Amino acid sequence: MRSVHTMKSERVAAGLCLLLLAACSAAPEEEVQASEEVGQAQQALNFASASSICSQDPRVVLGEVSQSVCVGAELFFRDEFGGNGRSCASCHPADNNYTIDPEFIASLPNSDPLFVAEQGGALTGLERPDLMRDFGLILENVDGADDPTVKFTMRSVPHCLSLSRSITPPVGTIAPPLERTGWSGDGAPNQGRLKDFQTGAIFQHYTKSLDRVENTDFIQATEDELTAIDDFLKTIGRSNELDLATVSLTDSGANTGRTTFIGSRCNACHRNAGANVASGVNNNFDTGVERVRIATLNTQGIPFDGGFGGGGLASFNFDANGDGTLDSFGNGQFNTPPLIEAADTGPFFHTNAFETIEDAVAFYNTPAFNNSPAGLAGAPINLNATEVANIGRFLRVLNASFNAQMAIARVNALIPVIVDGKNQTRDLQQELARLALVEVQDALDVLSAKSGLNTAAQADLTSAKGFLQTASTHPSFTQRQRAAEDALPKLQSANTGLGSGTSFSMGQGVLMF
Repeated sequence: MRSVHTMKSERVAAGLCLLLLAACSAAPEEEVQASEEVGQAQQALNFASASSICSQDPRVVLGEVSQSVCVGAELFFRDEFGGNGRSCASCHPADNNYTIDPEFIASLPNSDPLFVAEQGGALTGLERPDLMRDFGLILENVDGADDPTVKFTMRSVPHCLSLSRSITPPVGTIAPPLERTGWSGDGAPNQGRLKDFQTGAIFQHYTKSLDRVENTDFIQATEDELTAIDDFLKTIGRSNELDLATVSLTDSGANTGRTTFIGSRCNACHRNAGANVASGVNNNFDTGVERVRIATLNTQGIPFDGGFGGGGLASFNFDANGDGTLDSFGNGQFNTPPLIEAADTGPFFHTNAFETIEDAVAFYNTPAFNNSPAGLAGAPINLNATEVANIGRFLRVLNASFNAQMAIARVNALIPVIVDGKNQTRDLQQELARLALVEVQDALDVLSAKSGLNTAAQADLTSAKGFLQTASTHPSFTQRQRAAEDALPKLQSANTGLGSGTSFSMGQGVLMF
């Protein structure tokens, strides 16, 4: 279950303009103006205007965030690239783990650009609105846009956390895709790098019509813009891996789950609860998960998802559901996501088919997995109910530690911003505090879902939550500063109380929104 929709204020829209009057003012007209020809798309924000904004951003001025990361974040969260009103933040909001799910979607107004396909006209068919609202699934033309309402798949939105640790391809990869992006590991066009992902996202999701005519339906990102967005994306979340052999968790069930995880096949594909195998590369696997997709997809006759490959093929080449009939494009393989960040980013897998982390772990007991190519590569997995529960506790504690440390990073950045800006940058301060609060609530949700899981840490988190509520709402900068300073030791105590050996190096990207 994901973060805090009941406690969060109305989503900070894009309009937070970095909170200084100078930063909110428009850049010179020649820097931001795109073509004004009739029928041509226009870009309200670009590299030059984002650079101007970021040169005055307190986080950049104070040395907390680099200019390039700030520019990339500005483009990521606010640039619509001349399209239908969507930005990257439409599906990857910072206050929902950089992803969306049915609960979050239900919190949005009908006017949100996420719902442009519901307004009829040229964008009818861009999405399947019922599947998006009910299951958090987005329509993707991953195998070609030549027949976009017929040749498509429905996929959940992967989070953007710790991408720098999950995109390394197998050794010897010289042909695209050169990095593992998206659910099938080939989510980016051209060279298939994370840097290229924005190009595909603009073409797929930002367009004003299904004709997808560049400079009419959207404006593609420039090389400078792609570089900045890539820099930002690679700094969201952690930049290091754990060594599970040196981790010790306070909760006995969680620590037993750690031992079970290390000794099982889980650790082979998710080394140290990350996204890589032992050699440090991200491998694709056919785990048979498409055979247990959401039943509604079958009822509605939604095309099966064949995963990696398949682009440019005219007819199906893969049997995804195992009935002996070719029904999809690809080879059945999907990307390996990291598990440290998993517990609060469900539902799980590329079709959101499993609600809880325990449900996702239990999938590996099923015939769908054990009879799949990945399953048949080793001994069958047969975890008993206690082992599934303990692995779930283990992953929940790792996730809560990640949440706590992301909150600490945000509070550590917040305090100097308050000292420097006082009330001049109040909105920025309050939003940093709110995003720290979101992580605290995520940690509480993850831990409290299981009886007796780190109750002392939960008490510290609850105390920190109260302080951060003050820091995120109080009109006085002195009170915001005091509340932030009071929250910090509670967050540190909560994290320490979860165990040892779970130190994460947080990237600058977690400070941006």
